[in-house]
Amino acid sequence: MNGELITAIAAAVVSAGAAGVAVWQARTAAQSADAARIQANAAQEQVALMRRQIEAEDADRHQAAGPQFVIDQAHTETRDANAPYGVLVLRQESGPPLASVLVTASGEGVEGLRGEYVSDSDSYRCAAETDLGPMAEGNGTGTVHVALDFHHAETTVLLHLECRARDTDSVWQRSISSDVALTPEPPRRRTSRSPWVQ
Repeated sequence: MNGELITAIAAAVVSAGAAGVAVWQARTAAQSADAARIQANAAQEQVALMRRQIEAEDADRHQAAGPQFVIDQAHTETRDANAPYGVLVLRQESGPPLASVLVTASGEGVEGLRGEYVSDSDSYRCAAETDLGPMAEGNGTGTVHVALDFHHAETTVLLHLECRARDTDSVWQRSISSDVALTPEPPRRRTSRSPWVQ
């Protein structure tokens, strides 16, 4: 073998070795880049999860700071036998002062809220919603008149409340339900007349 051939073979072996090292380094770099990308994605998912947890905690705090209501009284009024309506007395039990309490109603036999009186037809219109106006804890009550169909003088009424804070732009959604039924009439006093008294 001559020297040139040996040199050429040696150069080819060194080149092949260098190419192998380069391929190995490229694979290692690609694997490192993939691992870094996976770690970056995992970190982004962790940040997104933490953000969702913080938002959920904020929403829970917001809901807990909002108003709570009770229904003090509920019955069905039938003065107009063709159009019974539920009378529900709503009281704010706790929470911040409110600028408005917008009420809608639902339930079996519930036709909406009793709206304004129409003298031409001697009846009341149904309304989709009514605003009870400002309310605050321990500061009075709001009365809601719920229009019922003729066959549902006794039913369960679900009131949906959209409550707007007086001093901030906070809004809360609340729901509260109550049964309404006819109020029993008080017993009549019997007057007896003695047969001997004329």
